[in-house]
Amino acid sequence: MLRGLLIFIIVGFYVLLSICIFPLYILSKRKLGGIIFRHCSFLLLKSCRVRSSIEGLENITPDETYIVVANHQSIADIPIIGANLPINMRVLAKKELFTIPVFGQAMWLYDFVAIDRKNRRSAVKSLERTRKKMKYCSYLIFPEGTRSRDGHVGKFKSGALILTEKGCKILPVALIGADKILKTGEIDVHSGEVTIKIFPPTQIGENETRQELAERLNVLISGYVESENH
Repeated sequence: MLRGLLIFIIVGFYVLLSICIFPLYILSKRKLGGIIFRHCSFLLLKSCRVRSSIEGLENITPDETYIVVANHQSIADIPIIGANLPINMRVLAKKELFTIPVFGQAMWLYDFVAIDRKNRRSAVKSLERTRKKMKYCSYLIFPEGTRSRDGHVGKFKSGALILTEKGCKILPVALIGADKILKTGEIDVHSGEVTIKIFPPTQIGENETRQELAERLNVLISGYVESENH
């Protein structure tokens, strides 16, 4: 209960702060958004006593922009990745989050992108807008489309990977343990340790289809998760 209240206070503070200093965001060429996102994520993990073990930071070039592709274990995945990757990152998020008063407006102002998973045409338009924004920032996507209920990695869908067709760099990331921090269907946040593995950047192959890319990334990430869980 107390952790939930603390999370609400931290998120609320950063949402209000981001709206108040929005002009500085534009002046910073949108770099300020990544700083706010990372600091907020760090405080959330700290307040919930979530520790991170991370491998592969040398694979990141901070000034590059990436499509960050990760497996999806819980809502906690977002602050876990946000706090630990030293890049100017945003998230492709379900459109329902953008309807939350003030919070949704802050997400929109700071270039988070809403995805309507039930409307293919709308989703494609959102992805096209995202591609234009990538000259400023990286985007986190979860190709499974939904959270895993058992910690295992589900099948990757190819839809969001349309962003990779123009030669965007892909940063594969594997998460282990996030499902124990915030379990599906629960609101209680648990302390613990998560493992983050950052793989070397890759790109879609010259003759590779999006479906083939999705399968390749799935094998890479799920292979690591399964090997570490046994």
